[in-house]
Amino acid sequence: MPMNEIQRGKIAMKTITISTENSETYSSISNFFIDYYMTDANGEFVKVYLYLVRLLSNNTSITVAEIADHFNLTENDICRAIKYWIGQNVLKLNYDGKGNLNGIVLLPLHPAPSESKLASDAVSILRTTVTDEPLDNTPETAATADMSDTVSMVTPVKHKLSRAAMDSKQNDDDWADIVYQVETLFGKQISARDTESLMYIYDDLKFSVDLFEYLIEYCTTMNKKNCRYMEAVAIAWYQDGIKTRQQAKEQSLVTNGITKIVFKALGIRRAYPTNIEIAYINTWSKDFGFPSQLIEYACNRAIEARPSSANFAYINGILENWHKNGVKTIDDVERLDAAFIARNNRKLQTSSSAVSFNNFKQTRLDNELTEMEDLFLKEVNQ
Repeated sequence: MPMNEIQRGKIAMKTITISTENSETYSSISNFFIDYYMTDANGEFVKVYLYLVRLLSNNTSITVAEIADHFNLTENDICRAIKYWIGQNVLKLNYDGKGNLNGIVLLPLHPAPSESKLASDAVSILRTTVTDEPLDNTPETAATADMSDTVSMVTPVKHKLSRAAMDSKQNDDDWADIVYQVETLFGKQISARDTESLMYIYDDLKFSVDLFEYLIEYCTTMNKKNCRYMEAVAIAWYQDGIKTRQQAKEQSLVTNGITKIVFKALGIRRAYPTNIEIAYINTWSKDFGFPSQLIEYACNRAIEARPSSANFAYINGILENWHKNGVKTIDDVERLDAAFIARNNRKLQTSSSAVSFNNFKQTRLDNELTEMEDLFLKEVNQ
């Protein structure tokens, strides 16, 4: 195709064929991933998934650190991506007989993942620590990593809906009230899959009626009238040790308050944060322990540095650096800035002195070489 046609934007008027002249190998990516899963995912998360697919063909062990080095990211970034895809039912963690993590398994994808997307562990998606020991390689492992997912409580296994379990609820008034509230506030009759999620929260996570009622209200207020989403929130609360309505309210207030601050700074007009945004906010406020004033200060820093492209990931980079340097207050940030400026000034002074010395040395050496060349020529001529 002539280049001038491409430049004039006529490429859309003709059909084109994609081919290659190389004999390189290729990785197979599901069209379901491209059509459904990739569209809403963070770009870094997509890169990590594609790399895991690439590693699948080798069936070799690898560490989180090695994946991070490949993309020039932090290990927490890689863990965050893996946790995201686990929440989307794209990956799962594999454990040995002793309960130790020993791999990551790529799961089959489906053409309509809308419900599975809502099942992302929105609040605890970043609750990850990294160790340095490589993991054992297993035949069913897609790509292994040295990641251990540590949460305050181990989440119970979810079981399939059974007739015996349903029969046990026939005379349970509390269960009947919960089903009634869900159907009333969500405005629909619950399905078998919905029932499975509700029973998991009720029987396995053991939510009290009071906490369950607040969970229903919370999801309704968030305009997330979906039992799979409600299950994801319930798992997050369970992992965070939330057992009462008051504890859940307090967490919601923290998350919602910081969300408003960040949204205002970034000019986001949406009412509710996405799962990934909630994950970032909980990391800043809970894992890092930063107060809202310091998070707002980081937002302002991000806007000053990148007025047109500041985002959650950029703010996270700032706060992650502050956390590594023990920052607790805005005064700590200013001291950190002053130390950085002082180091840079010393480096500039040292660099300037070295350049001056090298210039002098090079000029003197050039003169000596010229004199030696002249003497050599005279000798040859004689």
